[in-house]
Amino acid sequence: MAARISLLLGFTACLLLGLFTPTTKPALADDDIPDDDFNRLYFPDDFIFGTATSAYQIEGEANKKCRGPSIWDTFTHDFSERIVNGSNGNEAVNFYNVYKEDIKRMKEMGFGAFRFSISWSRIIPSGRVHEGVNEQGIEFYNNLIDEIINNGMEPYATIFHWDTPQALEDKYGGFLSSEIVDDFHDFADLCFKNFGDRVKYWVTINEPWSLASFAYDSGDHAPGRCSDWVNRACPAGNSATEPYIVSHNLLLAHAATVELYRKKYQARQYGKIGITLNSMWFEPYSNSAIDKEAARTALDFIFGWFMDPITYGQYPRSMQTLVGDRLPKFMGNESKLLKGSYDFLGLNYYAANYAKGNAIVDPHFQRYSTDHHVEQTPFDENGKPIGQEAYSRWLYIYPKGIQYLLNYIKREYKDPIIYITENGVDEFNNKTLTLEQALEDRVRKEYYQTHLWNVLRSVNESKVNVKGYFAWSYLDNFEWNIGYTSRFGLIYVDYEDNLRRHLKESATWFEKFLKELIPPPPPPPPPVSTVTDPAIIPHNFNRSFFPHNFTFGTATSAYQIEGEANTKCRGPSTWDTFTHDFPERIVDGSNGNEAVNFYNVYKEDIQRMKEMGFEAFRFSISWSRVIPSGRVREGVNEQGIEFYNNLIDEIIQNGMEPYATIFHWDTPQALEDKYGGFLSSEIVDDFRNFADLCFKKFGGSDRVRYWVTVNEPWSLASFGYDSGVHAPGRCSAWLLLNYIGKSTRQNKRARLETLNSMWFEPYSNSIIDKEAAKTALDFMFGWFMDPITYGQYPRSMQTLVGDRLPKFKRKESKLLKGSYDFLGLNYYAANYAKGNAIVDPHYPRYSTDHHVNQTRETNLQAYSPWFYIYPEGIRHLLNYIKNEYKDPEIYITENGVDELNDKTLTLEQAVEDRVRKEYYQTHLWNVYRSINESKVNVKGYFAWSYLDNFEWNIGYTSRFGLIYVDYEKNLARDLKQSAIWFEEFLQKQ
Repeated sequence: MAARISLLLGFTACLLLGLFTPTTKPALADDDIPDDDFNRLYFPDDFIFGTATSAYQIEGEANKKCRGPSIWDTFTHDFSERIVNGSNGNEAVNFYNVYKEDIKRMKEMGFGAFRFSISWSRIIPSGRVHEGVNEQGIEFYNNLIDEIINNGMEPYATIFHWDTPQALEDKYGGFLSSEIVDDFHDFADLCFKNFGDRVKYWVTINEPWSLASFAYDSGDHAPGRCSDWVNRACPAGNSATEPYIVSHNLLLAHAATVELYRKKYQARQYGKIGITLNSMWFEPYSNSAIDKEAARTALDFIFGWFMDPITYGQYPRSMQTLVGDRLPKFMGNESKLLKGSYDFLGLNYYAANYAKGNAIVDPHFQRYSTDHHVEQTPFDENGKPIGQEAYSRWLYIYPKGIQYLLNYIKREYKDPIIYITENGVDEFNNKTLTLEQALEDRVRKEYYQTHLWNVLRSVNESKVNVKGYFAWSYLDNFEWNIGYTSRFGLIYVDYEDNLRRHLKESATWFEKFLKELIPPPPPPPPPVSTVTDPAIIPHNFNRSFFPHNFTFGTATSAYQIEGEANTKCRGPSTWDTFTHDFPERIVDGSNGNEAVNFYNVYKEDIQRMKEMGFEAFRFSISWSRVIPSGRVREGVNEQGIEFYNNLIDEIIQNGMEPYATIFHWDTPQALEDKYGGFLSSEIVDDFRNFADLCFKKFGGSDRVRYWVTVNEPWSLASFGYDSGVHAPGRCSAWLLLNYIGKSTRQNKRARLETLNSMWFEPYSNSIIDKEAAKTALDFMFGWFMDPITYGQYPRSMQTLVGDRLPKFKRKESKLLKGSYDFLGLNYYAANYAKGNAIVDPHYPRYSTDHHVNQTRETNLQAYSPWFYIYPEGIRHLLNYIKNEYKDPEIYITENGVDELNDKTLTLEQAVEDRVRKEYYQTHLWNVYRSINESKVNVKGYFAWSYLDNFEWNIGYTSRFGLIYVDYEKNLARDLKQSAIWFEEFLQKQ
């Protein structure tokens, strides 16, 4: 057995000779660090500095406030001899009662974030939600989170930090049973529900390796299980199998939690979720191939054990080979759920070891910690330690290790976003020292300084995507099986003097690092500008400022407002199927079955529209309402034809102009089922026949004279195919080809194409960022505008997308070129554009093909997470279109802003939408400036939306309307403040 394994290791080593970093690396000299002025300004502006703790280690009040016992309570009470000083976390450092003072001190030190963990048994004493929730526990964490935020810091919450409820350990063995996955899911659900409105960064599990290894292989941690030959003190266990079973269930619990958060909460809470993994760095013991492979294998068995499944869906190949049948296998769906199940990676790094190949392992005494066939040692061939030893016997200080580990992760695991969620060092709790002596922790100060320097080198030299750093630990605390004999804290806790807090020398250094900013900060990116100050707009600004033939209207779309989705012989659209079959993908689980009942009350809505002074109304025609199957030859629904004829007549009778959109994303489901909808070129003929029917039934010089073929093809192609957050509708090429052809030429002024675009400001004045802004416009606006103006896709897309971008045949190109009479433009918001040359070629997708990082975080944000208000953007975009696209006639077919549907507001409060009023005022002012200063040929403006309505994947949680729709009161309509402003704007000359 040993000989076979030796041959295997030797063969694999030959393959790894060129892959693993050699032992000899450029040393980081102490004098590389600028001692006097090294501070946080060396890091990117958005880099987060925080500190961290965990519940059982600091909270105390373990037996009070209705908290249930965790496995650590049982372990420390029943096996006190297995804790170095026989201590426990009953009182810990009393954070539960003095958290306000601790948080305040944290803020005073300059930290911007605090990472804490939630005690499962404090909020669910039995571990199972259906058996009861402890409201005192919920209240404590709510108060803690509020205190963190009130002190201007960001809460980072760890859902699980090793403290399994004892009740679940008793019931089915805790993480030894797959039953725990459902209970963990419910625990996480409770956390998201109660705390997720404020917590935007979630860690599912802290260091699953530590739990699996220390608790089930060596038995040093709760619940203290291992093979009896490993440690006679273990009451039960199997070190050969249980670590792998536990790790497997931890991973499945993590995957279930991430799936829950992404489906149910992420879209409305706008948070991110990840997992925290720990790892040492391993240097090969020698330059031999076997030792280089041993270093790689050691990383697989501590870091890859968890990182491979959440990145690639499987355990590392080395573990599959060396552990064999004792390593559980992921079922097909489990592997799929695990793959990509993190938005960011939390990384805990403390120390390093040498790795030496060790092929000889007794097969009769199998255990996790020998399965890797690696001997780990802190000493090299000459007996020299890899670094200074701390108090913990495993912690040898090696600052370069964090740099090498970060670089390794970037290279091996697709360049993830990383937060250093723990990094620190401990010293012995030496009771013979005076307080003054105990606070002089020079080693810790140098530890932080040198490790931060190496993190900075990874960020700057290797472009590792590190976004933050959390010092461990904020407070001295209960350090698991070594109790209070170890001190990890920046803050000294005096265990002999009522747990009084004192700043150590390292805390003073960290405060200086965070606050004494010696070099001037780097210049910020050019501001996108604040919202145009309404004060600069003339007080009498009104519609008479615009040309007399300028059209003012308002707009909606069929699925969002009509209702009667399942009646009147209407066929289902992709949005009916999407909302019914996948309600969890809609933020509030809603749909457009009833919408806002426009189908039945359109006359009242049109009349109110006219009374406000609008001259035009843009609506869309539901394809499946007029053609249930999507194909004209299979039958037309006369009730649908009658509805739109009546609607058009009502608009005209009220003295307004109807603007009809033929297609606003609601593909008939029958066509989706038949050939994949817009995935297939077959849809071109069906779309043409649908349009032909519309022109025939509703067109004419005295009825609909203004037609929009397709609304926002970018949104359909991007959201429906790239991100998948909207109902399917999957290919830009067929969208373009749909609206060309002689059917669209029946009326001289019939053809509009409505495109949407953000405006993009360069992130800096660098050439690469200016080019990035232009490329971002190409990939959003030019993707469709170039073909209908010049007959081809933008050159930047042809270069960057390559063969994946379809090509137009010569006839298609000729038909596309000039295939519009007017351009409809939808504008809402703006972003910065920053050049990003590094994109993984193995994972191409539309949203990275442009090689542009889009960032926002400057101006006032609306409710929608993508929406940052920038009125000047509409002017810049209009000017850009005039200059780049032959000065077309333009109608602003959508422009507006949303707010949260806050059910706690009274009606009087809900209709006070000052932000929307100022949004319209400032954007109209910038449209006016484009017309007067730049002579842009803008012919009209349509406010979006006339009514609050169903807002696609965020349902009814968003309100875009000028008119408030009361969803709790029979869909009654009320004018918002913005509607009153618009009425005055239109009627005051």
